[in-house]
Amino acid sequence: MPTKAIDRVALLNITFIVEAFLLSAATVWSWAGGIGLKPALVLEPRFFLLGSLLGLAIAACSLTLMWLGKSVGVLSHLREIIITQIAPIFAELTWWDAVLVAAISGFCEEVLFRGVVQYQFHLWPTSVIFGLFHCPSTKHLSYGLWAFAAGAILGWSYIASHSLWVPIVAHATSNLISLLFLRYGVKPVEQ
Repeated sequence: MPTKAIDRVALLNITFIVEAFLLSAATVWSWAGGIGLKPALVLEPRFFLLGSLLGLAIAACSLTLMWLGKSVGVLSHLREIIITQIAPIFAELTWWDAVLVAAISGFCEEVLFRGVVQYQFHLWPTSVIFGLFHCPSTKHLSYGLWAFAAGAILGWSYIASHSLWVPIVAHATSNLISLLFLRYGVKPVEQ
């Protein structure tokens, strides 16, 4: 059953509230746990380049899985979820909304998941938690598995670079491309 579009203002408000909660949780957790995030948030231009390239690669994988879902049975469920349930949620976003949502979600989620949770629980448990965070029900398991894989890649990028900016920029870039595709590249499903 297709999901109905969510009012643009309501979607933005929900996004900002959820992401603010995640960033607040990361702030409190890092303070209470003595996790120093400052060294991981030092800005260097190379981190933006690496993050952008990684984000493009993750988005390319997402779009490839979506395309393969036309003919590969195991991926058809993922494609169906994206077209009938996820894309309609973003049907009213403007391109500027997509930029804003991508940047905010990339920053807030990566500070929490890579900066704090991964520090405490390491790569694989954090990737599982990240996958579950993106899997609202067992019906969305294929989407949760993709989020698990993407989370592992983002976690690895943090381990390799020692900078949160690489996964932040990668996450934001991938989200931006995905949101623009969901908004402008997926045909609406008749309800």
